[in-house]
Formats: sequence, structure tokens, C-alpha cells
Amino acid sequence: MQEPEDYTYEVYQQTLATLERRTTEADFNINTVKAEYKALTVYQGHGMDGRNLYKEAEIEGQIDAYQIFLHRQVRKNTPQAENR
Repeated sequence: MQEPEDYTYEVYQQTLATLERRTTEADFNINTVKAEYKALTVYQGHGMDGRNLYKEAEIEGQIDAYQIFLHRQVRKNTPQAENR
């Protein structure tokens, strides 16, 4: 059986790839992604009662992917200062 840490990374990779693919779709909206991220963090904050390690690992992997994706989107869309 796969370790929870490995599963977290697998979910992270899959989620990040999905988010990146979504940017190519005509109806892509960064605000939708931000709302999904917020919902995940609220869901995670409701605690682990009744969750197994793999469900928690899945949530962590998704949240990590959303954080990286959103960070990259901000960097991509923020003009860099010229000749610092």
C-alpha cells in the first residue's frame, strides 16, 4: 500500500496539472480557482475527525497545488520592475 506522504505528492502533481490545463480553457477564471482554494482550506479546517490518513493526505496535496498554482499566477501576471 502506498504511504500517505507519497499519495500527497501524487495528488499534488495531478491537481497542479489539472489547474495548469484549465488555464487553456476559454472559460478559465482565476476567481473560481481562488474560491475552490478557500473551500479546500475551510474543509481542512473542520478537523480530521472521521477522516483517514489518505483523505487528509489528499486534501493536503490539493491545497499545496492550489497554493503553488496561485503563487505562479500572481508572479506571471505581475510586471517585473525594470533595471532594479
